[in-house]
Amino acid sequence: MQLIPLVLVLLAGSAAAWWVLRSRARLSARVAEEAEARWRLEELQGRLLERTVELEDANEHLEREIEERRKMELALRESEERYALAARGANDGLWDWNLVAGEVYLSERWREMVGVVDRSLSLSPEEWFSRVHLSDLPQLKVDIAAQAAGSRSHFHSEHRLRHSEGFFIWVLCRGIVVRDDEGRALRIAGSMTDITARKDLEERLRREAQFDSLTTLPNRSYATDLLRRAIARAKRNREQQFGVLFLDCDRFKVVNDSLGHHAGDSLLRLVAGRLNGCVRPGDVVARLGGDEFVVILEGVKDEAEAITVAERIQHSLAQPFYLDGRELFMSVSVGIAMSQPGVERPEDYLRDADLAMYRAKLRGRARHEVFRADMRAGAVLQMSLENDLRHSMDRGELRVMYQPIWSLASGRIVGFEALVRWDHPTHGAMQPADFIPIAEETGLILPLGEWVLRQAAQRLAHWNTKVVADDPIWVSVNVAARQLTHPGLVEIVKNAIAETGIEASRLKLEITESMIMADAVAAVGALEQLKTLGIHLLMDDFGTGHASLSYLHRLPISTIKIDRYFVGRIDSNSECLEIVRTILSLSRSLSMDVVAEGVENGAQREVLQSLGCEYVQGYLLSPPLDADAAERLLLTNRAVESAASR
Repeated sequence: MQLIPLVLVLLAGSAAAWWVLRSRARLSARVAEEAEARWRLEELQGRLLERTVELEDANEHLEREIEERRKMELALRESEERYALAARGANDGLWDWNLVAGEVYLSERWREMVGVVDRSLSLSPEEWFSRVHLSDLPQLKVDIAAQAAGSRSHFHSEHRLRHSEGFFIWVLCRGIVVRDDEGRALRIAGSMTDITARKDLEERLRREAQFDSLTTLPNRSYATDLLRRAIARAKRNREQQFGVLFLDCDRFKVVNDSLGHHAGDSLLRLVAGRLNGCVRPGDVVARLGGDEFVVILEGVKDEAEAITVAERIQHSLAQPFYLDGRELFMSVSVGIAMSQPGVERPEDYLRDADLAMYRAKLRGRARHEVFRADMRAGAVLQMSLENDLRHSMDRGELRVMYQPIWSLASGRIVGFEALVRWDHPTHGAMQPADFIPIAEETGLILPLGEWVLRQAAQRLAHWNTKVVADDPIWVSVNVAARQLTHPGLVEIVKNAIAETGIEASRLKLEITESMIMADAVAAVGALEQLKTLGIHLLMDDFGTGHASLSYLHRLPISTIKIDRYFVGRIDSNSECLEIVRTILSLSRSLSMDVVAEGVENGAQREVLQSLGCEYVQGYLLSPPLDADAAERLLLTNRAVESAASR
C-alpha cells in the first residue's frame, strides 16, 4: 500500500514534472514562435518600409514625368499655336503632298488665295497643276522632280496660279521632302506665299529702269541693250543687218520756252505716238532723253530702205499737232547709221547716227543724212569751233558785214541786212552757216545776237546822222529762235535804241517763217512787244514754212522776204514763178513791203521788176560788205542818184 502511494506519489511527481517540463517546453516554443513572429514582423516592417520608400520614389518620379509631360504638352500646344499664329501672320497657305497616296492637304489660307470657296472640296495634284500658268508649269515640274530625286535640299518655286475668278496671282512655294530609311521621297510639305504685290513692284521698277516714264517708249538703257542684241544677231548672220535712226526735234526749245515744259511734255508724247505709227513691225522706237529719239530698224537691206523710213517719219511729223487749242508744227533732223562689220559697240552706232543728225542740222534742219566716216573728223572740228567761238568776241574775231537792199524802181539803196562773219585765226573767213548752228545749240547765240544788234544799231546811227541824214536808211538784224523767246530781248532792243539814239522804225528784226510757225500764238506775244517799241518786223525765208498764209495776216509783220530758193529759179521754173507772183499779190493786199533775196542775174531782176517787186538784194547788185565799204557804196549810190536827178 505504501508502495502504491509512493508510486502514485512518484507518478504524480513525474506527471507534475512532465507537465512542468511540457509547460516549459510549450512556453519556450511559444516564446520562440513569438520571437520568430517578431522577427518576421520586423522583417515585414522593414520590407514594408523599403516598399514604401520605393513607392514614394516611384510616385515622385511619376509626378515628375507627369509634370514633364504636362510641360511638353503645354509647349507643344504653345508651339502649335505659335506656328498657327505665325502662319496666319505671314499670310501663308500650307500644303502637304503625300507622294505615295497621291493626296494633297491644302490649308484654308491656301484655298482662300486661289478663291476655292467649297471647303469640303478635295484638291488633287492635277487640280493644283491645272491652275498653274502654262508658261510656268514646265519649270515647276522640273523643280518638284529635282526635289523628289534628292538633287535639291529645299523646294523653292515662283510661279503664277489662276484664281477662281480667272485672273492670275504670283505665289512663292517653299517646302522640304520627307524620306524613308532607303531615301525614297514619301511627302513634300511646305508653304505658299502670295507675292503678287512684290512682282507688280518688280515689274514697275523694271519698266522704270527700261522705259521712259513720259512717253512709255524704251529708254536709253533699254535701247542700248536692244542695239547690242541686234549687233550680236548681225554678227552671227550677215543677212540680219540693221539701221539706226537718230532723231532730234528742231527748235523744240521754242515750245518749252514759250508754252512751258508741260506743253513740251505733251508734244513729246504726241511725237512718240506718231513715231510708233511710222515704223515697221519689229522696229523699235526709243527716247534717249529731252527731244532726242532713236529708231532701231531690224532687217534692213540697204541705206535706201532706212532712208524710206526716215522720210516717212519726217513727213508724218511735218503735219500740224493740235495741243490745247493751238496748232503747232514740228520738224526733225535725222541721222542714219547702218550696221557694218567691225563696229560692235552700241555706243559707236549711236555716236555715228548722232553725228549724221548733227550734219543734217548744219545743212538746214528738217532733213536726213547718212553717216560717213569723214563725219567723225568733222565732229572733232565742231568741238574745236565751239571752244573757239566762246572766245571769238573777246579776241575781236567777229565782224558785221552789210549787204545792201535796193529799190528796183529807183536803183537807190534803201537799207542793209547785217550779217555776222567770223575771221577764224586758223580756218579763215567763216560763213554764218558754219558757226551759227553751233551758237544756237550751245546758247552762245544770245550774247552773239546782242553783240550784232548793238554793232548794227551803232552803224545805223552813224549813217543816218553823218552820211544820209536827209534820206535815212534802215538796217535789218537777224533774230534766232532762242533770242525771240528770251525774256530779255525787248529790254536789249530798247537799250540799243536808247544808247544810239536811232529811230526805232529804222531798225528791222528778221525772223524766219519756220520760227514763227513753230508756235504762232506764242510768237505773236513776243512780236507785239517789239512792235510797241516802234520796231519793224521782217519775215525771212517766206514761202518755206507751213500754213503761212493762214497766219500772216495775224502777225505784226511789215516786210516779208521771198526765199532765195524761189527767186533763184524764177526765170526757169514756172512753179517758182507762180509762187513769187502769189506772194507779191498777197503782200500788196496786206500792205506789206517785199524784199526778194538771192538775185544773182539780170534775168531774175527783170522778172521781179515785171512782177512789181519793190526791193531786192543779192550778189548781182552787191555781196555783203564791211562797214567802211558799205558806207562808200552808200555814198556812191547817193551821188549817182543826185547826178541823175540833175
